[in-house]
Amino acid sequence: MNRVLISSVVAAGVLLGQPKPIEVKRIPPPAEGVPSPEKYPFGKLIQTLEADAALPAAPARSSVVAEAGGFSVEKDVLLPQNAQDALAVGKAWMSEKHTPAPGKDGRVLYTYGSGLPTVVCAPLRVCVVELEAGERVVGEPHIGDAVRWIIAPAGAGQADSVTPMIVLKPKQAGLDTNLLVTTDRRAYYLRLISKPEEYLARVAFAYPEDEVRKWQIHLAQEEQRRKAERDAAQVSPVESLESLYFDYRIESVDPHIRPVRVVDDGKKTFIQMTADAAHREAPVLVVIGPDGPEMVNYRVKGDMYIVDRLFERGALLLGVGKKGQRAEIIRGTYRGKLKLKVDPYAAVGAKPGGAQ
Repeated sequence: MNRVLISSVVAAGVLLGQPKPIEVKRIPPPAEGVPSPEKYPFGKLIQTLEADAALPAAPARSSVVAEAGGFSVEKDVLLPQNAQDALAVGKAWMSEKHTPAPGKDGRVLYTYGSGLPTVVCAPLRVCVVELEAGERVVGEPHIGDAVRWIIAPAGAGQADSVTPMIVLKPKQAGLDTNLLVTTDRRAYYLRLISKPEEYLARVAFAYPEDEVRKWQIHLAQEEQRRKAERDAAQVSPVESLESLYFDYRIESVDPHIRPVRVVDDGKKTFIQMTADAAHREAPVLVVIGPDGPEMVNYRVKGDMYIVDRLFERGALLLGVGKKGQRAEIIRGTYRGKLKLKVDPYAAVGAKPGGAQ
């Protein structure tokens, strides 16, 4: 309305050819009166503001920046508390001090499972990640940047001792990504960084759990060996007294090698020596078979010879020649000739000790 009034005054002055001062009048808006609470509910607005102030703080936001065409697009994702705790745990593991050690043939050794291993590569250079010998890669490795990194499989060795390798080549410097390699024994998670010149030619791993396993196997074998020795030091019990056979005749002029008694249980023969036999040189046990004298498997436990078979005729021999000592053991069922023209034991080169 004010603009219309001003335009009318100017137009009238121009038509009359007389300049007149411009008069501007402001027409006030119609009086509305005091605002009513029904139209402007200030009380409700104040209550809403107070309620908003009493609400808990919003969870932390994670900023995700995506590059597209030279522009950065920022996205905010609300993270619950458990996700924030998980991120803190993951960052602590990735930032854990993981000191590599020198290995043979230029390898850089990382301890598997201790922190995040970092592999530094360079363009126009080959980096090799070596796994454990005999390990088999399951599936294709997964890399965060499959466009600017080249991954190829390799191996060294034969049969079950093949060492699998992962060959890495970056296309440019300044790259930072990660790599996942799964095998039939474990999963490898690595960080890959590309530099203009610096690079690691060979990266391998040390496996503490394998060392522990080797010690466990060694200790288990030692325990089995000691158990076998303890079992060997004990005399095997007979199955029943009814199966014992005592009818053995012993012929010897030397009391030191003469057995106290001989008995069998139908499967094994037990020859008990004198109490002081353990402190003397042990005689050798031989058996006369259909083809002449033969060695027999037996073991000595204390003062007891335990033979793993039955025999009709045998002897305990100590020394050779005319000075040799002998104790004949003849089972009651023996039907051969006791006195032979040729000494059946003369051809036996008996030496102290026993066959085991």
